Amino acid sequence: MAAAMAKPECTHQFHKDQDQELRSAIDHLKRFSFSDQEDERQAWEDVFECFGAQVEDVEMMRELQIHIRNAVSGEEVKRVWLRPSDTVARLCEATLCEAGQVLAESHRFIFQCQELQHHVTLRHAGLCHGDTVDLIRVPLEWQCVTASHDGTARIWHLESEQQRSAVERVNSSASRECTGLDLKSHGVLRHAVFSPCKTRLLTMSTGQGGVGQLWCANSFEHLCSLQGGALSATFSSNGDSLVGLDADGNARTWSAETGRTLHKMSSGIEDAEMHFAQFSHCGRLVVVGEDCCVQLWDSSTGELLNTLHGHEDVVKTAAVSSDGELLLTASADGTARLWSCKTGECLQVLEGHAKPLALCSFSPGRLQAVTASQDGLVKMWQLTEKKSVRSNTLGADYRVTAECMFTLKADGGVVNSACFSPDGACLLVSDASETVKLFGAKLGELQLTFGGTHEDWVRSASFSDDGRLVATASYDGTAAVWDAATGQCVHALKGHDEAVVSADVISS
Repeated sequence: MAAAMAKPECTHQFHKDQDQELRSAIDHLKRFSFSDQEDERQAWEDVFECFGAQVEDVEMMRELQIHIRNAVSGEEVKRVWLRPSDTVARLCEATLCEAGQVLAESHRFIFQCQELQHHVTLRHAGLCHGDTVDLIRVPLEWQCVTASHDGTARIWHLESEQQRSAVERVNSSASRECTGLDLKSHGVLRHAVFSPCKTRLLTMSTGQGGVGQLWCANSFEHLCSLQGGALSATFSSNGDSLVGLDADGNARTWSAETGRTLHKMSSGIEDAEMHFAQFSHCGRLVVVGEDCCVQLWDSSTGELLNTLHGHEDVVKTAAVSSDGELLLTASADGTARLWSCKTGECLQVLEGHAKPLALCSFSPGRLQAVTASQDGLVKMWQLTEKKSVRSNTLGADYRVTAECMFTLKADGGVVNSACFSPDGACLLVSDASETVKLFGAKLGELQLTFGGTHEDWVRSASFSDDGRLVATASYDGTAAVWDAATGQCVHALKGHDEAVVSADVISS
């Protein structure tokens, strides 16, 4: 039976040879000069580019056979067939069929000495038919940090079902209390999060005009406070620095090692008010919202690079695509705008919301974006790179456009949070209810509902860094950790005296 279902190697090689011959023919024709006229030459180049794109589309439809090898023993684990457009996350799903492995182990794929990121496609990872990928299995321990209006952050050490004995599983349930460590803050706690490198913990509180504190994630020793106070702060992608607004409302970057100010950013405009400051994914840019405009700063020098005008009301938040090329802004004027980070040009105004926008973000692969508004709607936008004809009609430029693919209506007309899964395949939404819903990012179909644990609205919901767990924080004073694949609550975290406003779960 297995032999009957096997893909014929000779057929795949035949198609591969055909594709290569066609590409070689196109390259040969490109080297031949059809005309000395610039316009005609450009027109031929466009034709070749079109042929090349069609060949690429055909190649993306053909499946590849990938060999999965145990990195320790060298033994072959499995052979899987996938398309070049499939992500590494899909490779993981196809490889790991055994039930119960998801929460017990971390599965990492290594190709050419590089770890493959889950949201990257096989083509972009450089994988070809017949390539071998090494699989590393690492036992996991989980930690969750919660922040509450009671002024404390609690760190919870979580065990997977596989790490607990049979007696423990019989005598306890997913709703049991977990012991944690309290970190006292100044005033009401607004946020707590681990650094990307998982060595530090950041807490944000309202005392003294806004206080940001850094703690050791292992010993929970207090390391430092952010200089100048902090109304908001987030880590850079490498965890070396932070960016946010200080106690006076000015944008700053801080050292994650010492808490000292690296750069203070101010436009110098009197009475102007900054509303947010955040890093681009690569950390090269700092994006600052000041009234109706957005500023782009060089994070290494603190120099203002560009100011983007166009919104008619306050810009509430922004997001930069993972490749650093696109900027998405959400405004109280009820619109979002798509910008080029390089040129500062507004590429498109995203309309359709009836009230001020509350959040926006890109998917990890930049193919989609999401916006949410006070009108209670969540909109998914498909980003497409289209060819726009120049005035001479013989050449073409490429331009990114956005089209609304579907709209979700939040329960109670309130969207508390909306975020993509790490592989970009799903969207997690919390609203004015005790449940959290998981939707497909392509069609918007409801895939899972996380419910039955919280007794009040869920304030926020987020994925773990590998996408296997979901952490929720509720106004009922509890947090919960869920299996993202099944929707089952694996830990209910009880111990706070007031509303829990954030929950962040990581593997350690």
